Amino acid sequence: MGVCGFFVSLFGLVFTLGAISPVGLLISLMALFHPRRGFAVAGVLFGLMGTALIAAIVGTATVAADAYHHYAHEMPQIEQTLAHLDEAIVVIETDRQAKGELPEGVDGNKLVLPITDAWEQSLRYEPEDSGQYAVRSAGPDQKFDTPDDLRMVPTRY
Repeated sequence: MGVCGFFVSLFGLVFTLGAISPVGLLISLMALFHPRRGFAVAGVLFGLMGTALIAAIVGTATVAADAYHHYAHEMPQIEQTLAHLDEAIVVIETDRQAKGELPEGVDGNKLVLPITDAWEQSLRYEPEDSGQYAVRSAGPDQKFDTPDDLRMVPTRY
């Protein structure tokens, strides 16, 4: 059994990039309970290396797929939402110049209500006590006050 596990682990590591190494690892582990376990120990080592190689390949592919999804799908939506937040600030500032003061909370939210983010959710106007304000999108999860919210504060006004 030890010889069989050794060769399956070695073959799996060398010729299949570790694809069948877990099988060789299991055979070698079972062979460890028999006397004369030299090949079994070597099979366990090669099996572990092949299994680690498979784990690294799968992990790398998973990270790459997640990065692709982020840059291909989420980033364009985030950029579109940032443009809409900027548009909302222009609307608020236009109203501020026309009336001479910032709109109250409800009135400001009425102004930005027609402007939606990339996820078709309305934006939120947030006046602050300091005379400043922010405009917020709920972000990809479409729930306000979570870490993925997109928030913009006017800089020049």
